[in-house]
Amino acid sequence: MLQIPMEKLSPDVLDALIEEFVSRDGTDLSEAHAKIAQVRKQLQSGAVVIVYDEAAESANIVPKDYRPPARPDPQDQGPRIVYDDEAGRDSDE
Repeated sequence: MLQIPMEKLSPDVLDALIEEFVSRDGTDLSEAHAKIAQVRKQLQSGAVVIVYDEAAESANIVPKDYRPPARPDPQDQGPRIVYDDEAGRDSDE
C-alpha cells in the first residue's frame, strides 16, 4: 500500500474520495456534510491517511497506524478436511 499525501490530490479528487468514503455506510445525506468535514479535519491533523492499494487498484482512508493484514502464503494450504476414505491412504495400515 502506498500512502498518498492529501496535498497531492486535486481538490475535486479529494472531495470525491472523502464523499465516497463517508457514503459507504449508507450515511444519510443530512449527516453527510458533518461527516465530510470530520474526515477532512482528521486528514489535516494526520489522524487518518489516504492509501492506495496497488493489488486492488483502489484508494481508501485509514487510521494512520493501520497495518494491512498479512497476505496468506500461497504455499500454505492450511487446515483441510480429511474424509474417511482418504484416512486409510495416509497411514501404513
